[in-house]
Amino acid sequence: ISISSLAIPINKNEKMLRSPISPLSDASKHKYSNDDLTSSSRPNGSSLLPSISSSKKHKGEIQSQPHPGDFNKAIHNNSENVLLCNKPQFQTEPWSPLSTTPRDCRRTKLIFDDIPRNADYFMQEAKRKKHKADAMVEKFGKALNYAEAALSFIECGNAMEQGPMESKSPYTMYSETVELIRYAVRLKTHSGPNATPEDKQLAALCYRCLALLYWRMFRLKRDHAVKYSKALIEYFKNSSKAAQNPSPWGASGKTTGTPSPMSPSPSPVSSVGSQGSTGAPSPSPIISIPQRIHQMAANHVSITNSILHSYDYWEMADNLAKENRDFFNDLDALMGPITLHSSMEHLVQYTQQGLHWVRNSAHLS
Repeated sequence: ISISSLAIPINKNEKMLRSPISPLSDASKHKYSNDDLTSSSRPNGSSLLPSISSSKKHKGEIQSQPHPGDFNKAIHNNSENVLLCNKPQFQTEPWSPLSTTPRDCRRTKLIFDDIPRNADYFMQEAKRKKHKADAMVEKFGKALNYAEAALSFIECGNAMEQGPMESKSPYTMYSETVELIRYAVRLKTHSGPNATPEDKQLAALCYRCLALLYWRMFRLKRDHAVKYSKALIEYFKNSSKAAQNPSPWGASGKTTGTPSPMSPSPSPVSSVGSQGSTGAPSPSPIISIPQRIHQMAANHVSITNSILHSYDYWEMADNLAKENRDFFNDLDALMGPITLHSSMEHLVQYTQQGLHWVRNSAHLS
């Protein structure tokens, strides 16, 4: 719609406005009086053209009107209103936070697709990104590409959880991803006077990933940890009772009539070192336990350690985030805050958005 379609230029032969919707017949032109004109084109009951009352009656007055700019201005305003109402709203501008504080214009929002993909697809993407990082020399860019490759490995592990189990378990995939992220963090130091804001932002994002990965690893093995815990508690409870009720047999194998203060072992399968025939009891520094109990204890420690690592990395990420409040406040406002209970999908998208900002800020391709 243009201004020319809204009105016909006024000359000696024609002074009427033509409707942009449908043409008027000769008979209706005279019927289209001042009342129809003002009622159809005035907002809130006020006329946009107050100086025109009738095309025939004021033919000479319109030609000699002292302020011809008012008519043109009204026509322009009327057409502009029509154009604004019909204009589609395209959101092509970069994302900006709700606050009035100016932010970096390069912080654009990524578009994420929801197309379901299998674990093989994410595995190939992860390998491609990792090979790209392997070929790089610059440390910051290398660490950034390793972090992006780790996100694809996380998506691969998450796809393994959702779909049928493949050659590797999700726990193994997450465990190997942890090692890759820790290596990426060690490539570029984020402490010291030479550390840039981008170094700290990258490290904070990696620590968030490590915290949630360790927490997820514990959740996958939680049932095993509960079984190990019950078995170990039962074993040590029986060992404690055996230590409180020592054997009545002495060192010579004969009964002494009274319980010997030097019990052979704190458990039925435990043994102590050599003990003297006389003298004060000397507890042995070595206690034997069954192989089964030893393996249970080792597995239990490995699983429960994931909780400690998770909280440690979360606190480290919090400390770095405090030094970059604007960056992470904007990221939380755009993607939603991340917690230890966030899903793997939220973690990946949150971190991808943050890495995208870090890459743009560091002027990396």
